[in-house]
Amino acid sequence: MSRLGAKESDDAPHDPRPPACFAPEHSLPHAFSVVANRISRMLERMYGELFGLSVADWRIVAILGTHYPLSAKALAELTAMDQVSVSRAIDQLSNKKLVLRRIDTADRRRVALSLSKRGHDIYNQVVPLLYASERMLLSELSPEDGAALRRIMDLLVDRSNELFGSDKDWRSIADEA
Repeated sequence: MSRLGAKESDDAPHDPRPPACFAPEHSLPHAFSVVANRISRMLERMYGELFGLSVADWRIVAILGTHYPLSAKALAELTAMDQVSVSRAIDQLSNKKLVLRRIDTADRRRVALSLSKRGHDIYNQVVPLLYASERMLLSELSPEDGAALRRIMDLLVDRSNELFGSDKDWRSIADEA
């Protein structure tokens, strides 16, 4: 079977090389991944040393600082993290007294999450550090290029959710290949 599911004949030679035009370092998904991983590693070192927060922790603190109360499911959607990672991070943040869990009065099966006072205090320290790292990263861009990048990223975030959100089927990509 080929990588897209079409059968190959047994006597056809197999060429393990990727197509000549493919260079991972020039693909947008690779570039996004490299930038995101470098930023995340740096922020995890910084937030880990200063506040004892992991990448998952600070993403949740950042979201709950502005969007609350939220369910774990809503947090997973807003952070594009898997439910297990979100649940684990919520447990850790709750144990550190940074996140409060309350039973939703409208739906007793749902737990509403918000930051505690201590969580808000950390949020108020995390945000300026995040903005400082963003300014440093974008410092080589003109204001116009920075604004254009922001608009493009907003479009790509929305479009990636439309095409590749957790409820989407990967087979549509294979159909396009």
